[in-house]
Order: sequence, then C-alpha cells, then structure tokens
Amino acid sequence: MRQMRSNEEGGWILIEAVLLGLVVVAAAAVLGMFARTALLAEYAAARMEAAFVARAQFSRMEAELDQGAPPTETVTAVTSNDRIYHVAADVGRVGNFYDVRLTLSWQVLGHEEQVCFVRRMRRHVESSP
Repeated sequence: MRQMRSNEEGGWILIEAVLLGLVVVAAAAVLGMFARTALLAEYAAARMEAAFVARAQFSRMEAELDQGAPPTETVTAVTSNDRIYHVAADVGRVGNFYDVRLTLSWQVLGHEEQVCFVRRMRRHVESSP
C-alpha cells in the first residue's frame, strides 16, 4: 500500500516539473517578442527621424536656391533626438533643374543604417503681370 502512494506522488512531481518548464519557455518567448518589438521600434524611430532631417535639408537647399545660391555637394553631421546623422549631398544639374541626392547614415545599437532621398529642384522665378 505504501508503494502505491510513492508512485502517485512521483507522477504529480513529474507533471509539476513539466508545467513549470512550459511556464519558463512561455516567459522566455514573451520576453523575446518584447525585445524584438522594442528593437524594431528603435529602428523605425531612427528612420522616421532621418526622413525629417532630409526634409529639413531639402527645404533649406530650396530656400537657398530661390535666393540665388545653387545647392552644393556637402557632407555634414546633424544631431537630432540624441542621434547623429551624417548627411552627404550629391548634386547633378540637368538644364534648369538640380537633382539632389541626400544620403543619410546613422548608428542604432551598434549597427549602421543608411537611407537615400532624391529630389529634383529648380529656382522659382516670380512672374510680373
């Protein structure tokens, strides 16, 4: 009679161990998904900020072009939201148009990211009536 109780208790311990293992595996999976989501959010935020930096650079270049200063090829560093973006501008001219290509690069958690934006610009001339 004593032998049967020992075998029944052993079965319950095995079931408890299996359930505890499943809980640990589930917790690890949830933490992994959370870390991946946080990493993707950081990459997306950096890329969106790069788009804003590029838009500001293009706007500045267009304003200077309307004032008579054509865009020039430059390499600058812009800091935005505690992140440093390296901006390289390549300019090509086709007739009255300037083809400006901005290449932005930055680092996110030790990995370098890069994106290119292209815009065609021309000087806006006011017409007199």
